[in-house]
Amino acid sequence: WTICHMNHLLYLHARAARQAALTLLRQPLGSLLSLLMLALALSLPLGLYLTVQSLANWGSRLATTPQITLFMEAAADSTDLQATAQTLKQHALVAHSQFVPRDEALKALMARNKLEGLTEGLGENPLPDAFVITPKDMPPEALERLHKELSGLTMVESAQFDAGWAKKLFSLIQLGQQLTVVLACVFGGALVLITFNTIRLQVLARRDEIEVSKLIGATNSFIRRPFMYYALYQGALAALLAWAGSMWLIAMANPAIAELARLYNEGAALRPLSLSEGGLLLLVAGVLTTLGARLATGQLLRQMEAD
Repeated sequence: WTICHMNHLLYLHARAARQAALTLLRQPLGSLLSLLMLALALSLPLGLYLTVQSLANWGSRLATTPQITLFMEAAADSTDLQATAQTLKQHALVAHSQFVPRDEALKALMARNKLEGLTEGLGENPLPDAFVITPKDMPPEALERLHKELSGLTMVESAQFDAGWAKKLFSLIQLGQQLTVVLACVFGGALVLITFNTIRLQVLARRDEIEVSKLIGATNSFIRRPFMYYALYQGALAALLAWAGSMWLIAMANPAIAELARLYNEGAALRPLSLSEGGLLLLVAGVLTTLGARLATGQLLRQMEAD
């Protein structure tokens, strides 16, 4: 009995799936418009997600250990430099410090920018002596306090916190991730509402057929099943359409992004959706559209039973 029951259930699902596919094909214009609306609702949070993830991947390639650079005053002599070096060596929060003489800094600058001949026109070296400091692992607040403390050392003209801009980037990424979650919730709700309205119109258009089916003993599950498959097809197709659209936009945008990044001697590109992420997108879209169909059919079937 169990095997017969399972076979019958599989037959009913196959029949409902086939019926939903035929309905989708018989209404090409209406189905296409619904697909475009669903794909648009998926594309906006998907595009923001890929942008934020690409920024996060690029940010993760940056130096993870922040550095503080101390620029000494021009009047600092060897005694001042030795005193600063000794202070940094004994500091409990400094993991490593490197002294960069002004002459070496100028040579490195000229070599990096291919300006070797420019030194002949300079009367004197305009660059200061510097110390490059690698702090020990500590929270951002402690790094800020260390930066402020070291900038107050004797004969230190200024202190540059090299990870300050990276901290702003990571804050921006966190904001983008939060916006992605908010957009995903908002447009996920829109996905349910669009499907709810689409299935509701279909049920109303077939109200007489459904009422006759109920009179001859059709259950609510039997009536609901084709609409659920229809919504599932639409959700999956909309997800595929949004996925394909994101790949096309990334292919169009990446050359311009790479050219812009090259101006700053960096490499950056938007990354496409991975297979696992694409599978998750298909699953979420299918679940949300099926939920919308379930709500629509449940509401209308209850109304018919009440009438």
